[in-house]
Amino acid sequence: MLLVPAVCTGMVIAFGPTPGASAAPKPFGGIDHPTQTTGTAVRYGTSAPLPRTVAATPGHAATARDSGVAHQFSRDPRMNRASQALQPPSPPGIPVVRTPGAATGFNGLSHADQRNAGTGVYVNTQFSLEPPDQGLCVGNGFVVEPINLAFAVYSERGRQLTAPTALNQFYKRSPAIDRATNTPGDFLSDPKCYWDPVGHRFIQTVLEMDAPGPSNTFPFFQRSHVLVAVSRTSNPTGAWNLYSIDASDDGLNGTPSHTQCPCLPDQPLLGANRDGVFIATNEFQNNAQFFFNGGQIYGLGRAALESGASNVVFAHLDVGTVPTRDPNLPFWGSIQPSVSVNPRSDTELLMTGGPEDQFQNNAPLDNRIAAWSLTGTGSLKGSHPRLQLSHVVLRSETYGLPINTGATQKFGPTPLRDVLNAPPFNGHEPLEKINANDSRMNQVVNLNGVLFGGVNTTVVSRTGPPRVGIAFFAVGAVGTPAGIFAQIIRQGYVAVNGENVLFPSIAVNRAGFGAMAFTLSGPHFFPSAAYVRFALGRTFGPIHISGAGALPEDGFTGYKAVFDSPTPGVARWGDYSAAVFADGAVWMGNEFIPNTPRTVNANWGTFLSRLPA
Repeated sequence: MLLVPAVCTGMVIAFGPTPGASAAPKPFGGIDHPTQTTGTAVRYGTSAPLPRTVAATPGHAATARDSGVAHQFSRDPRMNRASQALQPPSPPGIPVVRTPGAATGFNGLSHADQRNAGTGVYVNTQFSLEPPDQGLCVGNGFVVEPINLAFAVYSERGRQLTAPTALNQFYKRSPAIDRATNTPGDFLSDPKCYWDPVGHRFIQTVLEMDAPGPSNTFPFFQRSHVLVAVSRTSNPTGAWNLYSIDASDDGLNGTPSHTQCPCLPDQPLLGANRDGVFIATNEFQNNAQFFFNGGQIYGLGRAALESGASNVVFAHLDVGTVPTRDPNLPFWGSIQPSVSVNPRSDTELLMTGGPEDQFQNNAPLDNRIAAWSLTGTGSLKGSHPRLQLSHVVLRSETYGLPINTGATQKFGPTPLRDVLNAPPFNGHEPLEKINANDSRMNQVVNLNGVLFGGVNTTVVSRTGPPRVGIAFFAVGAVGTPAGIFAQIIRQGYVAVNGENVLFPSIAVNRAGFGAMAFTLSGPHFFPSAAYVRFALGRTFGPIHISGAGALPEDGFTGYKAVFDSPTPGVARWGDYSAAVFADGAVWMGNEFIPNTPRTVNANWGTFLSRLPA
C-alpha cells in the first residue's frame, strides 16, 4: 500500500491495490544507459496570436478535391501480431446519462476554423486535415486550445479572445501549401500545450518538417525540428518567444547521427517538473518502410526557456538504445512525460504502455506497462545537463487494440459521403467508423508520485461484436539515483454496453479527485464529448455527455473514392484528447461532431468542458 500526502488538505490518502490486480514481479528497475548528447534550442523570433477582430476567410476554395492530409501516416500492421496467451477484457458496462452533470462547456475550434485560419500570405493556405489532436491547457483565467494547424485563446467563460491563428503563421514558417502553384510548405503537426504553475507561463510545442514536408517519393522526409513557443507573460494573447530544436538526427548542425535520417520526430509529447520541460518524440527513418528508431527524450531548463534566453541547452536521450528484452517488440516509444499540479525538483516521472515493433506498433494484446524516471533534472539549470534514465516493466491487466480499429457511430446525414456515392464517383462508401488507432499511453498526470494514465483497448462481451473501451492505471513510482521503484496501485476499465469510448485523458486535483475525459460513439450516439468522475485511482458514477454530438463523422480520411483513404471505411480521429486541473476545475478537450458550419471535406469540431473539482 502506498501512502500519498494530499497537500491541499493535510490528510493522507491510502491507495490500496485493486482486488485481483497482479503486482509487478520486479518492482525495481535499475539505471538505463541510453546514448546521451547535448544540443541547443535557438530562439528565432517572437510571435502573437491574431486579435479577435480578424475575420475568418470564407472557405470558398474548399472542394471535394481540396488538398487534404490524413495526419500522421498510417502505421504498418505487418508485425502487429496477437498474443496466443492473452484474451481481450470483458468489463461491465457503465451507464450513460445524457446530461452534462456538473460540467459546463463551449465549442472549441472546428475543421472550418482551422481550414480558414490565416491572414495575408497565409490566406487559403491551410490543409484540410484530420484529426485535430487536442492540446488544451488552462491557467491564469485563460484557456488555450491548439489543434493541428491552428490555435485560439478563450476566457474561462468561453469568450474567444483571439482569432483562430494558423500555426504556420504563428511559428513564422512558410504557408502549409501554396494553392496557386500546389507547392507544399513547412509541415506542422501534433501540437501540445502546458501551463507552468511555477513560472506562470504557457508553453506550446509542435512538430515541424522543412518544405516540402513529408513526401511519397524519396527523400520522404526533410530536415525536421520541434518548435517551442513560450508566452512572455502569463497572458497568452500577447507575445510569445519562439524556439527551435533540430530533431533531424542526421549528424548535421550538431545533431547525433541516427540510422536512415533525417528522421521524422513524430508526435512530440510534453511534460514538465520544477526544473525542466520534457519533450518525447517517436523517431521514424527516412525510407519507404518508415522503420522506427525508438523514442527520443529532450530535457530543457524551464527557467532558461521562460527567461527568453537566446539559446537554451538541452539534454537528448536516445531511448532507442534501451533494450526491451522482447525480440518481437524491440523498441520503447510514446514515452509520456508527466505533468503535475504541484511540480517537484530533481526527478521527472514518465509512463508508457508495452514495448513496440519496428513500425512502432503495440502488441494487439499486452499485459505490460512501464514506469520511468529521469533523475538529475536539476542539472538542466546549468550549461552541462546530464540526466539519468531508469525504467521498470510492470505486469498489468490485459489491454490492447489492433491498429486502425474502427469505433461505430450513429447513422445520420452524411453529405460528403452522398456526393462520393453518386455519379460520377459511384464510391459505394459505407458509413464511416472512427479510428481508435492503437493502445499507446495518451496522457500522464503525476500526483505526488502516483501516475495516472489511460489507453484505448478492445473490449468484448458475450453478445455483440468487439468494441473500443479504455484501460486505466494508477502507478506509484519513486525515482532514485540507483533506479526506479514502481507498483500498480489500481487499474480498471471504462466500457459502455454496445457503444465505444476512446482516447482518454485523466486530470485530478491535489486531493486526487477529478475526471477522465474521452469520446463516446456508437449505434445510439453521434461522436460526443463525455467524461466519468475519477477519484483516488478509480472511476465512480455514470458517464456524462458534456458535449452531445449532433451528426456522424463525415470526413474525407475514411473514403476511398477521390481521397484514396489508406484505411477505407475508417476515418481518422483523436489522436489524443486533453484534460488538466487548473483554476479550481478539471478542464477537458475532446473531438466531437457539432451542428456548426462545416467545410466540404470534414465536419469535426472540439468541445471544451469545465467540471468543478
